[in-house]
Amino acid sequence: MSSPEIASLSWGQMKVQGSTRTYKDCKVWPGGSRAWDWRETGTEHSPGVQPADVEEVVKKGVQTLVIGRGMSEALKPGIQRGQSLNI
Repeated sequence: MSSPEIASLSWGQMKVQGSTRTYKDCKVWPGGSRAWDWRETGTEHSPGVQPADVEEVVKKGVQTLVIGRGMSEALKPGIQRGQSLNI
């Protein structure tokens, strides 16, 4: 099973194939997507994406992970290649 494709993307609006929602930020995995509320894990532009954000989608079956940095590339990846996660 593959992840739904991003159908359209513009500043503050993202549409995912198969969803009727318009997201500001979202997480996508094989078979689904949901809004990504940065406050859930303390994600901020710096230090960036938190391990808990990644763990959630990995547990849903993601084999290749793409972390977007935003329209202005202000979001830092936060986690480092090879960093151990609690999965």
